Amino acid sequence: MESNQSPNPDEEFETTLMEVERSLLKLKERHKQVQQSQKQKLDLEERLNTVSPEDTAEVEKINEKLQELIIDLETTLLSDQDLNTLFWQGIRQGLLGEVFWQIIRFGGLGVVVGWLLKTWAG
Repeated sequence: MESNQSPNPDEEFETTLMEVERSLLKLKERHKQVQQSQKQKLDLEERLNTVSPEDTAEVEKINEKLQELIIDLETTLLSDQDLNTLFWQGIRQGLLGEVFWQIIRFGGLGVVVGWLLKTWAG
């Protein structure tokens, strides 16, 4: 057998199937976490409505927990890899693109102003 032959198609299929199964289990786990967080959020909102407004410590504690749950709900569906990818895409498309053009714009303007000052001064 040659060493550059592709792996056995059955092995490739099994490997791919195992990856899909792992991804499905992770997705199910994240979905369960989201459902639990949503239930907790509803419970806290109900509790917030029943607490008297004079009990500021309890109201503040409930609001703090609600904020934590909201953040958890917003980030739960994105994996670390997804967040990393989004971060670097944002850097490349937004920040670096804008920074690049600002450097060109103001750097070029600086060169022109410097040239004008040099010719004017002597």
